[in-house]
Amino acid sequence: MDIEEQNASGKARAVDCAILPLFEKIPFKDQASFLSGHAPWVLTNPALRDFSGKKDEQALIHGNGDEPWPRLLLWGLGKEDKCALADLRNAVAGAVKFCRDRSFSTLGLPVEGLDMFVRKGLATDRDILLREAVVAALLGLCRNDFYRSGPSEDEELPADPERLIFIFAEKEVPEKSSLALRLGAGEAKGVLTARRLGNTPANLLPPAALAGEARRIAENYSFSCRIFDEEQIRDMGMGALYAVGRGSRNGPRLALIEHCPKGKENTAPLVIAGKGITFDSGGISLKPPANMHEMKSDMGGAAAVLGLFTAVGEAPDRERLPRIIGIIAAAENMPGGNAGRPGDIVTTYSGKTVEILNTDAEGRLVLCDALAYAQKELNPAALIDLATLTGACVIALGDYGSGLFSADEALRAAVLEAAGQSGDLVWPMPLWDEYDKNLKSELADMVNIGPREGGAIHAALFLRRFIEKRTRWAHLDIAGPGCVTKSAPLLPVPGATGVGVRLLCRLLRDTGFTLH
Repeated sequence: MDIEEQNASGKARAVDCAILPLFEKIPFKDQASFLSGHAPWVLTNPALRDFSGKKDEQALIHGNGDEPWPRLLLWGLGKEDKCALADLRNAVAGAVKFCRDRSFSTLGLPVEGLDMFVRKGLATDRDILLREAVVAALLGLCRNDFYRSGPSEDEELPADPERLIFIFAEKEVPEKSSLALRLGAGEAKGVLTARRLGNTPANLLPPAALAGEARRIAENYSFSCRIFDEEQIRDMGMGALYAVGRGSRNGPRLALIEHCPKGKENTAPLVIAGKGITFDSGGISLKPPANMHEMKSDMGGAAAVLGLFTAVGEAPDRERLPRIIGIIAAAENMPGGNAGRPGDIVTTYSGKTVEILNTDAEGRLVLCDALAYAQKELNPAALIDLATLTGACVIALGDYGSGLFSADEALRAAVLEAAGQSGDLVWPMPLWDEYDKNLKSELADMVNIGPREGGAIHAALFLRRFIEKRTRWAHLDIAGPGCVTKSAPLLPVPGATGVGVRLLCRLLRDTGFTLH
């Protein structure tokens, strides 16, 4: 669906349906007085008497077919004192899907209808609402039908609307507003990229193919990209990453993708590392078979990194962003004659040795080499990793919450602020030194797994052992929200969510977080 804009200087463009989110118990004329100039017929339409504005209430109002706006879809937001930005996202996503189900091709969204959110203090800037509305509209149409040969005999899927037109009252659309629409479309494309990758079956997305996605994105947006193959990984001394991937015929890969605006070549970058386990069988420490098919999404961290770079590539003002480097640590964790075993000791890129007690604690192994490489070779101003790392974090925070581990107060605060703006549920978790002793090994520098109790903390503390004191570092355990089994307005089909993409976009743009 194309995102377009219409100003007030020309003739109003015809739409099949205009969308209007409305609050409960506020007179319609007070919220939509602007309709007198666009769809005057609705102000006297008796159907309005049946619409109260309760949350998720819907009313499709029909008028004269000869009018530019022959239909108006009213969508209830509930009471204004209980309304949040998430409610607007859900309303727009639901409304666009509602229109698709009725095969409406051209949709309109009056921008004046969003001004009520600013007046009610639910947003500080209308352009934020525009960006959020675009993201919601595009994500609300998401389908995971890439691998179907076609619709079943009893299922005829309606086509997506061709365009969503944002209708401005101004004679000239403000430049900032036009930018907000484009940024929203780019961020949605980034999330959809991450979802597509997370939902791709492991037989179609081995480590080499995931690294190839990094190269494809780099070529598409003129980023730089470098990929290390299995032999290079071994020769570089990345013994942990190599140990995880050695049991599979599909060898591991390490991919680097970089956005470096002109004039920023010598600045320290923001480095973002993603766990890219394209399939996690558990290795020799084999997982139970139930729901093992979901382990194709164990590369959600890597997918978020590639989704971010897609959003950055789409941004018209990308040259204003800082230097950013993404690292994809990709491997397929499989049992086999050459697989790493419980009890093996490996030497990591940092030179530290790890006794592997459980081969299913593999995400921290691929990440520790990636984090050590980033610090030695890339001199990061800040280092963030994202990983579907521990089931323990799911037990602690549920299916929708991500755990945030960081000793850097400013970085932690910025990530939490970004999460608040993107709608992600993120909760700060501790890095208690008292737990670190549980990683002690009698044979090596450390073991790769601690007690079951506090498992997410032990995993984060393992990673912290590879972080130098000078490094600003944050770890996001996205095991819960990385892949979900229930649908939602912005996720119509359960599966990979693309979590982390929008959070990172907000961190770069809206938090005031600085690298230097």
